[in-house]
Amino acid sequence: MMQLRKKILVPLLCAGVLLTTSQSALSGLAGTSVPAAADAADTAGGSGNDSTGADNAGTEDNAGSSTPTAEHVTEEEALAEMTLCASSDSLEMYVNEETGTFAVKNLADGHYVWSNPYDAAADSYSNSDSKRAELKSALLVNSVKVTDVDAPSTPLRSAKHGSSGEGITAVEMTDKGFKATVEFPAQGITIPYYVTLTDDHFDVSVAINEIHEVEFDSPEDIDDSTRSVVDLGVMANLGAAYADEDGYFVIPDGSGAIINFNNGKHAMSNYSQKMYGKDYAISQDMAPKKTEQAYLPILGIVRENDALLEVITEGAAYATAKSYVSRQNATGYNTAYFEFSVRSNDQYFMGAVNASALKSYEQSKIPEERVSIRYYPIAKTKASYVDVAKRYQQYLLDEGLMSKKDGSTTPLYVDLYGGTVKEQSVLGLPVKQQTAATTYDQAKMILEELAELGVDDIVTVYNDFNKAGLTDRISGGVDYASKLGGKNDFKALKDYCATVGITLVPSVDLMEYERSGNGFSKTGASVIGVTKAYATQGEYELAFGTPNSLRPSWFILTPAYFEEAYGNVISSFASEGMNAISTAKGTSMLYSDFSQNANKGTSRQQAVENLKLCYEKIANSGLKFVTSVCNDYALKYADSIRNVPLYSSGYDLTDGDIPFYEIVIHGYIPYTTKAKNASSDADKLFMLSMATATPMHYEFMYENPNKFTDSKYDTLFYTHYDGWLEVAAEEYKIFKENLSEESNSPIADFKYISDNVVECTFENGTVVKADLANSTLEINGTSIELPEKNWKGATVD
Repeated sequence: MMQLRKKILVPLLCAGVLLTTSQSALSGLAGTSVPAAADAADTAGGSGNDSTGADNAGTEDNAGSSTPTAEHVTEEEALAEMTLCASSDSLEMYVNEETGTFAVKNLADGHYVWSNPYDAAADSYSNSDSKRAELKSALLVNSVKVTDVDAPSTPLRSAKHGSSGEGITAVEMTDKGFKATVEFPAQGITIPYYVTLTDDHFDVSVAINEIHEVEFDSPEDIDDSTRSVVDLGVMANLGAAYADEDGYFVIPDGSGAIINFNNGKHAMSNYSQKMYGKDYAISQDMAPKKTEQAYLPILGIVRENDALLEVITEGAAYATAKSYVSRQNATGYNTAYFEFSVRSNDQYFMGAVNASALKSYEQSKIPEERVSIRYYPIAKTKASYVDVAKRYQQYLLDEGLMSKKDGSTTPLYVDLYGGTVKEQSVLGLPVKQQTAATTYDQAKMILEELAELGVDDIVTVYNDFNKAGLTDRISGGVDYASKLGGKNDFKALKDYCATVGITLVPSVDLMEYERSGNGFSKTGASVIGVTKAYATQGEYELAFGTPNSLRPSWFILTPAYFEEAYGNVISSFASEGMNAISTAKGTSMLYSDFSQNANKGTSRQQAVENLKLCYEKIANSGLKFVTSVCNDYALKYADSIRNVPLYSSGYDLTDGDIPFYEIVIHGYIPYTTKAKNASSDADKLFMLSMATATPMHYEFMYENPNKFTDSKYDTLFYTHYDGWLEVAAEEYKIFKENLSEESNSPIADFKYISDNVVECTFENGTVVKADLANSTLEINGTSIELPEKNWKGATVD
């Protein structure tokens, strides 16, 4: 009788939840986590789906149309069919040896984390047997016949369904867990994965080097149904929440964001975001959406009294974070998981203008032994995303991936722009010339004015400070630019900074370049794409999003040459007495090289390893490494970080922004946000910065930015220094007088009191409350006088 009543009540309860999603989800989280809706003030929101629309096909109209044939299964009944296979002082792991389904019990609170919903067969929202099989599957495989460009992709599920089934799973016990081998006989694919339990976490690893594919390993047995692995979804339903549960997912978009369970957005596209941003070696025919990047390879699941942190420990460069809410994927479950690209692919066109795109796939799998995900169960009453962030912070510290850095945590960060190539009219003819935006002497003058206004602690990053920067070449060293004043003027700037205690950080771009030089040629040192063409980059038409043929394209340096490029610059900086260095996008931009040349070809994960060797060179040189926003693999090496995002992309599926990135690094690595004068909502950025005790950041050039229309500087229209210096100085003084200690103290808690009021608690006990709408600030209950709202810098004609 109870089971029958549950069958009737669950769909009705779910409908009620979906009809009142914004009200109920927020009331469940009030005072603990997020605002009413995502507010991406500086980014253009989108669907968050970088895959095809097929993911959502038929989900709304067909959901719930098929009545499940299975009876409901209780947790106790499911556990009765499982065997204890591993244990520690804090966790126990049980596995069903027939199916591979497993559950991990947290001994602190008795809560189980399930690899798959134990009651999946009775899901009334699943519209087919295949969907219910998907809920029971450990692996979701996108497969294709790689050697046939016309072959359609075939989705595979590791769980059996129907009379014939798809996957056949065999379980073998190991010392700390079990090994499961999934065979897809019709497609000629076998995939092994390992589940192990250690101390306070468990790991799931797919052995890439053990995957067997008939298409490549036994080509004599190929037939029409033979396929190979392209994408691999790992534990897609681990921790899944049904439509009657409260809670949310934590996603790594920008600063961080949440997706409430059952938020009623099942008609929207699912969330799908590639870790570390796009691979620039893969072509993009249309302008990409303006979004934030996923810098940290994590996901989180938060319920009222427990949470789960998911961290990719191997193969993050190939991963995509994905999430669906109830009814979005034709099931009643909310899910979040990682999918790994086992083979990269690109498309190209041949024939007529309207010809269909042809796919090109890598012949070989990614050159990694494994891809692995670690799961940390968290037992806590009224758990929140802060608990997930603090557990990830502890993971980084324990693994030596982050440490507490010395140095000032209260400086004013200033980016200066040296100059670029600009088309000028000479005798009536268009000629490209080096054009100064801020000479060495002008940079010194700007810093002197800030000092006169009372700013006594500055970190200034000088972009395009040398000849290579001005001419869009890979830097070979310091290479002082005569157009900016030459070596003597730079020495005067450097000596001034040393005298007054300013940290001067010359910045070089060692990835993107337009012209050959300094030992790196466009034809010999540039990345090759999957299609075997140069992976050139370019700008897009604002109106149509198509490539802009009137603007020059540029190249990206093969990762195989990173060490050489970094070594040249580091050696030169040391010989010229530099104290610090920045490398443009060198800690956030990541790409492969699909060259067939064995000396150049580099996988995306190998590119990460190459970059880490370069960062190690910087650390060993004694140079201070002032980076732009970092992917997780660079955190260990950064001495301070600029451009940390305060917002997410504002994807349709999300329900609010959270300062996840900030919580993780605050008090350990000095950092600042994106530049205030670059923000479309400068007041809100200022208030959020004050709430989290984050120093301010500005970007300046001496010349009128309008001078650089139709150049690579044409987006820097906000950077004219005149009118901004007094604002920056006033904000610096407020920050230093009131929040200097808090900038060095880790964040203990952060919550939204209401839609526009946030409260941040630091480990030193200080509580900061900020009203984002009215621009008021309280520290430990005392109001702080702030500059007049909307006080902005001067504009130029």
